[in-house]
Amino acid sequence: MISFGGQNSTFLIITAGQAMRADVRGDQVVKLTREPRPVGTTLPIAVELACGLTGKKPSQKTYVIADDFWTGVIDLDERSIYGLEGDELEQMLRFETESLSDLDPMNSRLGFVELSPVPPDTRRFWGAAVPGEVLSGVAQVVRVRGGKLELLANPIGMSSPDRSGIPWVEFTPELAGAFSAPADSGGFPRAYVTKRSSTSDRWYDALATLFGGELPPTGWQTTPADRPPLYAGSLESLSDEPVLERWVQGIVTRAANPEGFPHVLAPQIPTSDKILFRIGTAAALVITLACGTLAWTMNAHTSDMRIQIDRLAAPRAEKKRLDKVLKELKVEVEELRTEAKETTAKWDNLRLLMNQGNRFAVLLKSLADQANPNLVVDAITPKSNGMTLSGCSIRSDAVTQLAQKLEPILAPVGWSVRPASAKGSNHTTAGGPWTFTIELVDQQPTAPTASLQSETAIPSLLNPTNATTDRKGND
Repeated sequence: MISFGGQNSTFLIITAGQAMRADVRGDQVVKLTREPRPVGTTLPIAVELACGLTGKKPSQKTYVIADDFWTGVIDLDERSIYGLEGDELEQMLRFETESLSDLDPMNSRLGFVELSPVPPDTRRFWGAAVPGEVLSGVAQVVRVRGGKLELLANPIGMSSPDRSGIPWVEFTPELAGAFSAPADSGGFPRAYVTKRSSTSDRWYDALATLFGGELPPTGWQTTPADRPPLYAGSLESLSDEPVLERWVQGIVTRAANPEGFPHVLAPQIPTSDKILFRIGTAAALVITLACGTLAWTMNAHTSDMRIQIDRLAAPRAEKKRLDKVLKELKVEVEELRTEAKETTAKWDNLRLLMNQGNRFAVLLKSLADQANPNLVVDAITPKSNGMTLSGCSIRSDAVTQLAQKLEPILAPVGWSVRPASAKGSNHTTAGGPWTFTIELVDQQPTAPTASLQSETAIPSLLNPTNATTDRKGND
């Protein structure tokens, strides 16, 4: 069903075998596109694949729902966290989940919701922990594609069945969970998530016990083969297209109230060098205007004193003293004018240095650091508004990875990395090798230089002999 009202949003849903994109208008899915996820792809690469499933940019409210990171339930003694809340409570939970998630608590992010407590004195939390570099990588991929990341969450427990208020269970090859929304708006939800085992049924007994007794009689399973033999309820398989569409719609509906499930918000973008430069320029302008105003004031004061001397015809001694003061004021005015000119010149030089800096050295070093045997950069071509990297690759994903790695390195020196353009020659079964171009666009207009007036390509940064050998060896 299509809704014509409300704000547009994009949901990128990543599972172990699928990369899906749901374009949403209001709270209704208007288009669901999916494709098998290549084996071994990292989460940022899978998100890149999902973004490109349609010809449109992801929206400014993009949700990434993926099962690539840890989620689970943590029980803590109420006395050990008495008085803790907000960031302090999150830090405590990150250290408590270190042994479960194998994540460094100092370099990871954790989202959590509190569940119904366990009598007599245990507080229970449902959390999802994400490595910091994964969160940054996903946010960067969405931003490069033209969207903006809203949050990151694990799909288990996100989609309740159609019957509102009824508890449900979910089974995936790795996890099992039982969930129940609160009976009233002020209550806590109930949930328990556990890791499945192929050698023992103890996890199943623990799931039923820790959830609070008998498991709900309805829910989802990833594939028909996921069904636990001990479960007697009714499960729907996500391998069926209509069931999958209802499951995705459930996730979209649930995301409208993000307080009901653990999620990690998008990282804050730090203040860029461009903004700092603008602030510095504004400060320099204020200083220059202040010096100019003071100089004008001093000039006016000098003129008033001269008129007063002529009008009163003061005695010679008094006139000599005033003449001396006048001379000192003139010297001070000239010093202020000189200082204003020097300040303006210094800021002009600073702006030029910040515009140029060591950007070309940074570019060459970053390309050398990202050397990949599956990819060779044949040429760096200057353009009127930036540079173009071109070359060839025996793997299509190597081009995307290069663009992603260059983006954060070149942004501080004034280059924006556009998405790579690749074209396969169909000489191999995978469609390769591929020729590609990556455009580096100036973030700010810069004065044209003699080197940018020529369109002559700069020779390859890699050893031409090695590059040729690599291409021949992989054809």
